[in-house]
Amino acid sequence: MSKAHDFVPPVDHTGHAERERAEHGHPVPYQLHWLGPLVPLLVGLYTMYEAYNLSLGELRNPGPGLWPFIVSTVVVGTAAALLFIDHRDDYETWTRGTLIIIGGLVSLGIFILLFEAIGFLVPAVLMLLLWLRLFAQESWKWALPLAVGGALVLYLIFDTALGVPFPDGVLVDAVTG
Repeated sequence: MSKAHDFVPPVDHTGHAERERAEHGHPVPYQLHWLGPLVPLLVGLYTMYEAYNLSLGELRNPGPGLWPFIVSTVVVGTAAALLFIDHRDDYETWTRGTLIIIGGLVSLGIFILLFEAIGFLVPAVLMLLLWLRLFAQESWKWALPLAVGGALVLYLIFDTALGVPFPDGVLVDAVTG
């Protein structure tokens, strides 16, 4: 005899990827699922090559390229394994959130280019302002002082307290003459 408390609700056998795909967006096209591991594989191989050119040295007397070479070897091994054992359903669907992540990565690349060209402070303020306004959706009332204050605090921590040399920028040149 069955009792009411013995009832077990039906189990949803639909996978997470299928539910996400149905709710939020389009799946990654079948031919593109291998790009996930291919990009770190290529970056890792390039990094191994550049690290080797820096001189590996030996374990007791390491050269400047030893640890980058070791880390990139792990990345290459992991990416190569993922090329063969990774499953297409493990990937998230393409949504608006995907574009936000791509935008964040592009903004980091622009920050690096500006950092090398005009120093730290101006690109850091612009980067923090962009991230606070677009990604965190903060108001100007909060975003502007947080961006300026955050950039100044980071500059003081790294340049002044830790002694990490930043390239002189347009602001430092304007202030120091």
